[in-house]
Amino acid sequence: MGYGLPSHDLIVSPQHRILVGGVGQLHQVFATEAFAPAKSLTSVQGIRHMQSKAKITWIHFACDRHEVVTANGCLSESLLLGPMVLNGLQTVERNALIDIYGPALTPDVALNGPPARECLTVGAVKRRISEHFKEKGKLVAKEIEKWNVDAALEKYEVEQMRLAKSSVQSNMNTILVAQASLRRVQEDFSCGSEKW
Repeated sequence: MGYGLPSHDLIVSPQHRILVGGVGQLHQVFATEAFAPAKSLTSVQGIRHMQSKAKITWIHFACDRHEVVTANGCLSESLLLGPMVLNGLQTVERNALIDIYGPALTPDVALNGPPARECLTVGAVKRRISEHFKEKGKLVAKEIEKWNVDAALEKYEVEQMRLAKSSVQSNMNTILVAQASLRRVQEDFSCGSEKW
């Protein structure tokens, strides 16, 4: 989720929403704060679908209104008493919540108000994460391409230095040969002048 987040393992139901895009929680992936269903985040390193638990007892809590809450240092949501939750309850439980919160203004609204942040769909979250990894891959590819260009330039410069050194060495050899020839000519000339 982010550096040191959550502070300990955090087990939530697949539909439970986690705050993303703020305060260090996947802020590099999501530009603005929103709630993402936990099951949509399993492609992120460190987040996985928990296997081999025969039975789990979930503890949910609802506030007067939907809230951002902290769980093991990770920002998450309180229970949003929307149609999906209410339809999963027995009639007695549903009626008890309606007695506490009052009836919803319309059938598609939660008993405890609107969501505290935008609630993203599983598909939207997965697409954004996929896009992020593609963008990140392109950035890595561009960086590698830059390294390749830098390495090619360095190799070219080394080759040019080697050629220049070789050329200088060749020129030095030519100069040395020319100097030796000039000395022989001078020696011959000076020897010849004595003969004259």
